[in-house]
Amino acid sequence: MKRALFAALFCVAASPALAAGADPAAIARSVGEKFDAACAAGDVNAVLELYQDDARVVYPGAGQTAANKGELRHVVAATCVKGGAKFTLVGYRAIWIDAAHTVIGALGDWTIAGTGPDGKPMTTPLRATEVLLKTPAGWKYVVDHASVGVPVPAPDAPATDAKP
Repeated sequence: MKRALFAALFCVAASPALAAGADPAAIARSVGEKFDAACAAGDVNAVLELYQDDARVVYPGAGQTAANKGELRHVVAATCVKGGAKFTLVGYRAIWIDAAHTVIGALGDWTIAGTGPDGKPMTTPLRATEVLLKTPAGWKYVVDHASVGVPVPAPDAPATDAKP
């Protein structure tokens, strides 16, 4: 009886500690880093493994949407080209969607470095709204909507009272 009581108390005491250690932003960042590495390597299959089979995906290019693995394969193959544009993860903000800590809602900030239409290097901000699901095979994207961020305009120059 004492042993069972001790085990029950240990489980009750350990549960908040385990839950407190689970940071949804760190989990989202980990999955994002896997995406970053696989995409940079042009490893389409590794990128696809990060998504549920029925994930809903919107990448920033025109027509780059997917509602199943077949469609997603085409989008990823066009986006994740070895030596192509470089995606860089800047940061994540994320929250738990459910009390069981099996669903994460995340906002990701990325940059894309590549060559502009004029042939010169350019870097573009990218925003991603993501929903991740904890599965037996690990965390998977179920929604991934990436869009090009609009740069914040430079503030207007202050007016001067200089006299000619």
